[in-house]
Amino acid sequence: MSRNRTFAALASVALVAALAACSTSEAATPSGDGASAGAELAPLTTGGPWNGVAGKTPVATGPFGYAVETGIADAILAEHGYEYEGFVGFNNGPPVVQALQTGDIQVGFIGDTPATQAKASGLDVPALVIAKPSSDIWFLTRTGGVTTIDQLAGKKVGLQFGSNFDKYGRAVLERAGVLGDVELVNLLFADALPALQRGDIDAVPVPATTAGIWRLQNDFPVLSKASVDDPDLLATSVSLTSRETYEANPELAAAVWEVTEAGVAKIEADHDAYAQWVFEATGSPVEVVKEAELWQYGTQAIDPDGLKTVQSTLDFLVSSGAAPKAFDVSTWGVE
Repeated sequence: MSRNRTFAALASVALVAALAACSTSEAATPSGDGASAGAELAPLTTGGPWNGVAGKTPVATGPFGYAVETGIADAILAEHGYEYEGFVGFNNGPPVVQALQTGDIQVGFIGDTPATQAKASGLDVPALVIAKPSSDIWFLTRTGGVTTIDQLAGKKVGLQFGSNFDKYGRAVLERAGVLGDVELVNLLFADALPALQRGDIDAVPVPATTAGIWRLQNDFPVLSKASVDDPDLLATSVSLTSRETYEANPELAAAVWEVTEAGVAKIEADHDAYAQWVFEATGSPVEVVKEAELWQYGTQAIDPDGLKTVQSTLDFLVSSGAAPKAFDVSTWGVE
């Protein structure tokens, strides 16, 4: 694949598909003062990228999902007029945005790059939560390959185009001065693993948890870690909804944030219990989860550091041609 084929075209196709798939959906409207006794609760379905092992049922694994798992989310959601229906797993971020537009899900948990691109491409997707940056990314190389990022000049690097890991990989390569000399290959993580094993690609940036799992069975060296080498490139997550859903559900932002806060408190109270649950839910070993998790959580629905990450992501997308225009990130959140 030519190094000149950027992710802009692919991302644009995904977003055009999302626009084309838009359809009118009706959402139950909970009372603005919370649910009254006996009132019908509005169903709430969430969705996001899912990378668990085969045989596991997709779940949201962040604070919101942990609050659901431990049962503390139910009362909070009911107070705001909602009843949790479940979680839908997707391969990556753009299909989550499409599902928001069609009304198949009401809240999507995705990375800041696909979320920002959706907004910058004209989709009206209010941000309910912009989290504190805490998602570590590791740049892995094949066994017996290069030992530094700058040695990737003339090599092939796998990237999941349009993702947080795409942004991170390009930024790290650019800082090393070799971005223009590297052949970039668009690969989902499921395809990147065998490609790295075979030597079809020389390196790939992946979530820290994914990297930890791969390294249990493969002697993949780590070229770089965002948390150590480029902390300003730590990724964050954004909780999105559609404009139609948001306007029909005035309690949605408060409900999602309060559940998230409750989940954070539960995680902070017992890291080991959370890591054990992630293992049971996804198959990621406890030691891998604990090594990959940075245990960094914000105290505001729209975190200031999260906004800085979104701004840097927007600047990256616009400068690379992947997004047509900038927007005011300070007005994106709907606290």
